[in-house]
Amino acid sequence: MPLSRTARHVAALVVLPLAALLGACGGGDGGPEAEPTADAAPTGPREIDTPDCVPSDARAVATGPEDEPVVVVTLGEGADGLVFAPQSGDTYCEWAPTLEAYAAQGYTVASFAWSRDAAASLRSAVEVLVDEGVTAYALVGSSVGAAMSTALADDLDPPPAGVLALSPAAVSDAGSAASADSAYTGPLLVIGSAADNATAARRVARSEDPTTYLEVPGGAHGLAILATGSGPMVEERMSEFLAGVFAD
Repeated sequence: MPLSRTARHVAALVVLPLAALLGACGGGDGGPEAEPTADAAPTGPREIDTPDCVPSDARAVATGPEDEPVVVVTLGEGADGLVFAPQSGDTYCEWAPTLEAYAAQGYTVASFAWSRDAAASLRSAVEVLVDEGVTAYALVGSSVGAAMSTALADDLDPPPAGVLALSPAAVSDAGSAASADSAYTGPLLVIGSAADNATAARRVARSEDPTTYLEVPGGAHGLAILATGSGPMVEERMSEFLAGVFAD
């Protein structure tokens, strides 16, 4: 996939230094909610400095409570959007090359850092992307991000146009990610490794539709699949699936 950079200015109400929000490029993806305080009042998106690990022309906002905001980065100009959900304990940093590649293909892309409320983190990223003007979006997740994306696919507003899940578990903090428990009927592609809990990944795919599941050899998990010998084939399949999601 070709790599280039595009830019767009995002209007924002407040500019905050990134250091006040992130101690490192990582985050949690679940756990008890913090007790509300006077400083935890919900706030709308406000612009922050672009993190060093993403392209310099990416936009970055913080949204949610002041004491534990969700940091969302976006890149690109397209009407079709992609939300990339990170693995457990990771952030937009792990998706940086992918964000740049898909932005170069004409998408507006987004990723985020997990807060303790994982569902709220993903919802916030969707809201930021929609606020940037995309007309349709797909969810792309790895590991925990994959499970959260599939579990929430039938409960997001607006709903995703497609879901792509790398190495998902069958359960998540948002509930079951299994297709049998979901009302989501849109395009779905689940990718798993044969020796990496493939049973769970198969449960997330639709048993009645074999086109929703791609299994590769080995035991690589999540984004690590892209670094294996199957990586080029998987990347091609991902691109084809996402292009097909927006073909209509």
